[in-house]
Amino acid sequence: MSAPLERDRELARIASALDAAAAGEGRVVLIEGRAGIGKTRLVEAARELAKQRGFGRLQAVGDALEGAMAWGVVRQLVERSVSRYRGEVRAAILAGPSGAALAALDAAAADPGEAELARTLHALWWVAVDLSSTRPLLITVDDAHWADLSSLHFLLYLSRRIADLPITLVVATRPAANTGPLAQLGDSRRAERLLPRPLSPAALADLITGAAPAVVRALHEASAGNPFLARVLVDELDVLGLPPGDPATAERVAGLGPTSVFRAALGRLPREAVALAGAAAVLGTGSDPWQVGAVAGLDVAALPAAVAALVGANVLTSADDHLAFVHPVVREAVLADLGPVARAALHATAATRLRAAKAPADRVAAHLAQAPRGTLPDAADVLREAAAALLAAGDAQTAAAHLARAVAESPEDAGLRAEYGRALLRTGDAAGARRELRSAAADLPNAELVAAAASATSVVDGPEAAIAELSQAIRVLPDGDGRLHLEARLAVTRSFLREHRVVASDHLARFKSLRGNTPDERTLLGLLAQTGRYEVWPAAEVADTALRALSHGAYFDDATGSTDAMVAWVVALLALMSADGVDDARREIDRARLRVRSHGSPVEFAMVANAALFLNWRLGNVTFVEAEGEGALAAVRDEETGPHIVALRATATHFITYAAFERGDVEAAARALARFDALHADAPPMMPTLWLHEPRALIALANGNPVLAKAEAFRQRDEMRAVDVDAPTIPWRDPAVRAAMLLGDEAEALALAREQLAVARKWGAATEVGAALRLLAHADAEHRVALLAESVEVLENSPARLHLARSLVDLGEALRVARRRVDARAPLHRGTDLAAECGSVALRARGAEALEALGDRPRRVALAGAEALTASERRVADLAALGRPNREIAQELFVTPKTVENHLGRIYTKLGISGRRELARVLA
Repeated sequence: MSAPLERDRELARIASALDAAAAGEGRVVLIEGRAGIGKTRLVEAARELAKQRGFGRLQAVGDALEGAMAWGVVRQLVERSVSRYRGEVRAAILAGPSGAALAALDAAAADPGEAELARTLHALWWVAVDLSSTRPLLITVDDAHWADLSSLHFLLYLSRRIADLPITLVVATRPAANTGPLAQLGDSRRAERLLPRPLSPAALADLITGAAPAVVRALHEASAGNPFLARVLVDELDVLGLPPGDPATAERVAGLGPTSVFRAALGRLPREAVALAGAAAVLGTGSDPWQVGAVAGLDVAALPAAVAALVGANVLTSADDHLAFVHPVVREAVLADLGPVARAALHATAATRLRAAKAPADRVAAHLAQAPRGTLPDAADVLREAAAALLAAGDAQTAAAHLARAVAESPEDAGLRAEYGRALLRTGDAAGARRELRSAAADLPNAELVAAAASATSVVDGPEAAIAELSQAIRVLPDGDGRLHLEARLAVTRSFLREHRVVASDHLARFKSLRGNTPDERTLLGLLAQTGRYEVWPAAEVADTALRALSHGAYFDDATGSTDAMVAWVVALLALMSADGVDDARREIDRARLRVRSHGSPVEFAMVANAALFLNWRLGNVTFVEAEGEGALAAVRDEETGPHIVALRATATHFITYAAFERGDVEAAARALARFDALHADAPPMMPTLWLHEPRALIALANGNPVLAKAEAFRQRDEMRAVDVDAPTIPWRDPAVRAAMLLGDEAEALALAREQLAVARKWGAATEVGAALRLLAHADAEHRVALLAESVEVLENSPARLHLARSLVDLGEALRVARRRVDARAPLHRGTDLAAECGSVALRARGAEALEALGDRPRRVALAGAEALTASERRVADLAALGRPNREIAQELFVTPKTVENHLGRIYTKLGISGRRELARVLA
């Protein structure tokens, strides 16, 4: 294969990307240019360069028709790697990553839930990981501007996670719009955009051997330096018998254009060949020749001659038992020449024949969408099935178009209209969605449709209008008949409005006796648990409510179809843990973690990790808190920023700062907050970002700035009061009291500490009461020892070991200062040992210092070996010590195998061992 002309720079950049991937650093190359400029030639060159380097190679080509088929390009990538094999070899391939990819796509098609797209993208990413595990991999996608939306989402997903993989992704496209996955792909950190320029006259002269300079200049002007169009013009000159070496030919070139050339070429072909070209253009790239012949209405005997004529005229290529146009420009010219009526008739024929052959619904629907109404008697069913697959693949726009056509085919089907309305809601067309949903609800009384229409109203006219709409619907609906579903939707809508907090609380109180037997009951109970936590109901009552909402994993099962619902599950779980229901919470988290590991997305993993880090903080497992927080941040590192991602990162950052404080590393806490601020300086205010004022105040205290600490604490107070929240589990008063003490305002400190204790006693959980007693002891020197002794006594009945360790150390220090040295020893020893068990280096050091002042020697804790591992390293080391291979560890932690490999390298160095065989012994 000769090298493309004047493409040395582009080839060098492609070669560099391949060499980087061979070294384990993935790259993305985006080749962008107008039709015929030579993008396909560069893709072919990339494949040849990759072959020379021993790469595995996957390829696909976008197609205008397949753009309406879910996962069309991804299926091409996989199926092309399988189709050439038969028998045992094929079975072996399907037992590996390729089979896993097809299984993931089949699973996605069965679940139209909005969260399924994220799970499928992650499953496909793992297929890419596996395919590149034995040798580097090149993935090429040509004509990506015609690729289906779901496949483009995968290419974007892969591009954001390609850095640690030995993969080069080469995507060729015509100039992309400013929005959408292709535009985002070009903005990827790992992407390099190549913009092939038109060929110079000198390059055209090399391309056209023996051409006269005047002819070269004329061809360059007529083609604008476009390589493909220049070749088309040269071929036409040959057909017309005009020698390129004759300067007089230059005058004839000016009268030739691509459209007229293609039209003339087809005009010289037999009628059967022209009909076959039209059918091939309608059926799309890679069509079966016999199927194309049938759609064209050709006899089987006439097909070979028609194919030969088109191949000879340089219109089609025929290879591997399928037909393809020599260039997309040729196909576009054929389609344009057909005219709209002829195209529609061919699409109708194609849909009819494909349906009879039991082709997949999405392929039939792609033709039905462009065929006359009434083409198939079951057209609505076909379109509905295809739309469901598209919704699962994240292409709501095409799904809505299919459903609109389905409604036109069966206008009396209210259920179909309801599906259309829901799809429109997913596209963002809330006004259209409301229109269709209300129309469907009028013919098919259904509470879910009324609720969905109210969701659309909330977008169009605001939540107040939605609340009024739902309230009216509830008033006229008898008990039963889905009324509880409307009550749940009303409660959810009100939960976002501060001015409805009191009314919402009274409304929810009517449902306290629900058992949690249905999704709607669990939604209401989950909101009740959240309300109870924020309004400081008795902790035991909140815990009972949260348990009924969670219903032994049923609430999580309800939630896995929606990110919003997952947030509600986390909120209910936080209410349970805040009420010290840690054992039930642990079982709930363990169930959820198993589910997410087997079939989950990075966002779902991060949500479960955030729940787990709250649990571990509650229990005082500092090392696990840091590991869960780092794991959550790593999982969503490459996710597109949105409110849920901001909330996840804020929560993980919050607890990572706590863990840093316990290590005595104030700078690490500050870095964690600075990293969050750099990513989300303009993030809208939300509960998780509001909580970050407390760690900011703690940092200010550690840096000797009580004025700033108090200001941060009071900012949190003010923002909490603005939404009527003063939960004891969000202790803004702790840094405020300490700041006031440092500023000499002991009266204010005492008042704030007493307030915290009052709120904690109202809540009633031992953890909050014990912590509040310890805070009051700092502000009340006269009763310090008694208050700390009471704190210890209360915390003995709490799961919060770190809080207990703090109160024990504080009590020991207070007794020492009060010259009760003998009494001080026991709590200091116990508190120091407990601090070490929890992983609080700072608290243990403080306890050890107090013991040394008494002349005692605390138990020594070596900070070498296993103790020197970071939280993330320890987690990887523990899994590796169990004999888990790197791939399994990476899957469990939602990181790349290379990340695991890097962790293990550092682990071996720190532990002074040569490999994982020695891990179990060292970690024991």
